[in-house]
Amino acid sequence: MVRVITQDTYDEVVKENMEEFDMSAEEAIKEAIAQFEAQGVDLSNIMKDLCLGSGDDRLVSTTVAQLKELNKSDEDDEILKHLDILKAECNKDIAHRVRAGKDGVYKILIDLLEARYKQYHKDNEVDKRIVVETLNCLTALMDTQPDLLDDHGIDLIMRILEETKNEEVLIATLQWVTNCCIKHEINRQRLFAKNIAARLKILLSSKNQKLISECLQVIRKFTLDDDIRVEFGRAHEHARELGVLLLEPLMALLKDNTKPPLVSELMLTIATLLVRHELCKMASDIGVNSLFTVLTDNYDNSVVAQQANKLITALAGNDEVKRDLVKSGIVPIVTSLLTRHSNNAISTALTLKTIAALSLREPGHSKQFLDSGAPEGIVQCLKIHPNDSAVQKNACWAIRNLTARCREYNSKFHELGIEALLNAAYDKFNKDFGFDIKSALRDLDCNVKLDEQWTGKGVQMEQ
Repeated sequence: MVRVITQDTYDEVVKENMEEFDMSAEEAIKEAIAQFEAQGVDLSNIMKDLCLGSGDDRLVSTTVAQLKELNKSDEDDEILKHLDILKAECNKDIAHRVRAGKDGVYKILIDLLEARYKQYHKDNEVDKRIVVETLNCLTALMDTQPDLLDDHGIDLIMRILEETKNEEVLIATLQWVTNCCIKHEINRQRLFAKNIAARLKILLSSKNQKLISECLQVIRKFTLDDDIRVEFGRAHEHARELGVLLLEPLMALLKDNTKPPLVSELMLTIATLLVRHELCKMASDIGVNSLFTVLTDNYDNSVVAQQANKLITALAGNDEVKRDLVKSGIVPIVTSLLTRHSNNAISTALTLKTIAALSLREPGHSKQFLDSGAPEGIVQCLKIHPNDSAVQKNACWAIRNLTARCREYNSKFHELGIEALLNAAYDKFNKDFGFDIKSALRDLDCNVKLDEQWTGKGVQMEQ
């Protein structure tokens, strides 16, 4: 069980080290940290910098207290100054954010945001700056501590998204929403219940690429299933509803934006939403020709290639769409991407996964890959990345799907020395995915000893 201490306990030990053992501040802090870590104490929520006064004298705490007083005043410059200090303190580490939260800064910021947002409608530039800086502070404060969000905050988020036209305010609000949704299923569900998806659809029509990018970030966060405190999340339901609502505008954006960095985010977001057969078909019917344009325009860009591979793999989840992609000529493009980006481990692993997806249960597709140089590319990648588990595993999947129904091509792999490469991979990764490696060896007609998962004891069964 993890042990925890209070900030005051930590501060007292540091002071004791300085007073009783005549240590410098740096030595006292180092010694205190070593003592607590030896005792198994979790110091992640402890501010480790020196504070000789009481806990309330820390800069983050005094800033919160001063903001509380300034909240009642019209000293705009002082408010902006202290918001800047608070943001810097919150950006230091989780300990500073936790301390600020315990000091009640969330309510102070929400009250300040609400008050200045009302005044902002009067076209006051100073109020707009305070609104944006307050939103930035909330984003910094709630990084890895989204529990602070309450119903008042959610209502304020929706109000801003629905009413304001200022792109700077909208971007800051979306960044706050993003942090509220990370590792917090309840926040996601409460925001989704407020029909935030409809508002995101409207914002996607903006011409501001930064605003669109932040919208895409929020959309992806609603499809996460990363909150260990919740037994069953609604990630799939969110992805399905967002897909039905947003696939058409997203595909239209992909057609009009074929250059990075926005194109990468668009493809990643679309791939994230393709969680059902009918959504894959919907995306295909809307038109995936823009995908070929993206790959042509960004052939040498490994980041774009990675996201394109994710999108192709997601689309291939529907067998009908997969066949349409192959008929459209995707096979030689994917094969050439494997060779072009073979030095990039992430790109290589994702391309191999794409090959495995497109050739699964499709001998006709497998033959196209085998005739277009896929065996040479796969073997080359195995040689370049012998220590990368993702490359080795995905290569095994690709080999299995390519050769399972096309055994006549096994000789080509053998000529390239595939057996020795797979045996070397088994020596390194047999505990992680040894079954996949043996399965690839089996489908290549290599000598392989398969482990019996269960064997009988030779006992005669009663009739």
